[in-house]
Amino acid sequence: MKKLALLLTTLLCACGGYQPPSQTHNTREVSLVVQEHLRAVEAGDWVRANALLSERYSMKMKGMPFFISIGKAKALDVHRARKQAFPDFKFNETLEPVGPNGVRAVVRWSGTHTGFLDYPVGNLPKTPATQKSVALPEEYFTYYVEDDLIVYTYGEIPEGHGPPALKQQLGLK
Repeated sequence: MKKLALLLTTLLCACGGYQPPSQTHNTREVSLVVQEHLRAVEAGDWVRANALLSERYSMKMKGMPFFISIGKAKALDVHRARKQAFPDFKFNETLEPVGPNGVRAVVRWSGTHTGFLDYPVGNLPKTPATQKSVALPEEYFTYYVEDDLIVYTYGEIPEGHGPPALKQQLGLK
């Protein structure tokens, strides 16, 4: 498992996004910081979710088939849109440690489409509530924490997952 974590860390760093520090200065377990952030997002507590992101926070995502880079100012936009459309959404994550300051989240988010959908990514049409329940396939996010704040997230959305899967499950064209 340690070899796999080292390999994943090396591969992620090779993507040009994050270079782990030689020493971390966390007083809390990395997984607890990430879980607290995810619970705040699920609750729509944007103040708390944002407070757990470092001022130098950035996110890179690949998949669907695009590659995007997001800074702190836009980091919660997709979550806000999801919460509006799916007020009961849950991440349903499984966490695995990656190196001394990282954690990989395997996310299978679910929810019921009871609000207006206006998603900022993935070319989804603006859609009134369909009342349909969704359970999306796995997406992968690796979070890195320094000084008890999330500084970097690397996301991978496999082909056919993410917005394309959401579109299909909602029966959208």
